[in-house]
Amino acid sequence: MPIGLTTVRQDAVLTAVHAVRFAVERLESAALEPREAVLDPKLVVRGTSGPPREG
Repeated sequence: MPIGLTTVRQDAVLTAVHAVRFAVERLESAALEPREAVLDPKLVVRGTSGPPREG
């Protein structure tokens, strides 16, 4: 019996793009401060969201 678990999806490819770009920039210029990127997550609503079933 599959469980439809509600999750938050994050773009793995875009996360990797940012990580590699930031790492290369730091290698090229050690004086750069650490950075962060804020990516928009996506809520994937499945069966575990909502009121409990009666019964």
